[in-house]
Amino acid sequence: MKELHGIYVVTVTPFDDEGRVDFEAIERTTNWWIDEGVHGLLPLGSTGEFASLSESERADVARKVVETASGRVPVVVGATAETTAKAVEYAEHAAEIGADGVMVLPSYFYKSTQDEVIAHFKAIAESVDIPIMIYNNPRSGKVDITPETVVALSAIPNVRYIKESTNDIKRTTELRTATNDGITIFCGCEHMAFESFLMGAKGWVCVVGNIAPRMAVQLYESAVVSGDTAAAWDVYQKLLPTLRFFESAGITSRAMKYVLSEKGLCQPHSRLPRLPLSDAQKREIDELTRDLV
Repeated sequence: MKELHGIYVVTVTPFDDEGRVDFEAIERTTNWWIDEGVHGLLPLGSTGEFASLSESERADVARKVVETASGRVPVVVGATAETTAKAVEYAEHAAEIGADGVMVLPSYFYKSTQDEVIAHFKAIAESVDIPIMIYNNPRSGKVDITPETVVALSAIPNVRYIKESTNDIKRTTELRTATNDGITIFCGCEHMAFESFLMGAKGWVCVVGNIAPRMAVQLYESAVVSGDTAAAWDVYQKLLPTLRFFESAGITSRAMKYVLSEKGLCQPHSRLPRLPLSDAQKREIDELTRDLV
């Protein structure tokens, strides 16, 4: 199994002006992110609007990203589903097409118990031999996966990573001590990347990497690889207003695609019920992202 670390762009899913998945734009954006130096890609996450896609579209998007990446960087496919059986199906498909791992949120409509979370991930892990990244986001998954539950899950050989999105920096310390560093932590909160790296996170499932991949890589390389916290802080301060905005504004995927459209990489469309950005929102995004590279 490949060791996963660094900047993993949680990628947008481009649509054309008739609402169809734009596979040519997926190829363009995938190649651009890789050329900009990111360490991995994560299609079909929340930013990828997985819940707006049909079964066949999900499969086709995952396949297109894996094929376009062509082994240049690892691809971890989002395999979240309401039922365990469907998550298993998505994970098995990811393994079949050559993905390097899957990221999974707990069942997200009904609130799961901790025992149900364990049963969910255990069944998925038993169905594939590729790495599994737990996605702990109490806002999206309606349940906070406790450190004790993560300890139990980390005993499963291919449950090796966690995207930590509780908005609590202390959780990184709790996970490291509870598991004796037995699970690799990825930052899952845009406005906590610097802090997470200093506390021991080895990667970042990164939204802003869609539009400023080089800066995200610089932050990681400075904070984690070279240990130059002053250089990392300098990059982080430039990114932070944008990170805070996207963490709270509720328009993340649309904002990412708007900026990418300004770069000529994809069109800015999403599917209903998400409406186009207003002119005021576009002006705010332009102001925030003007100096990002």
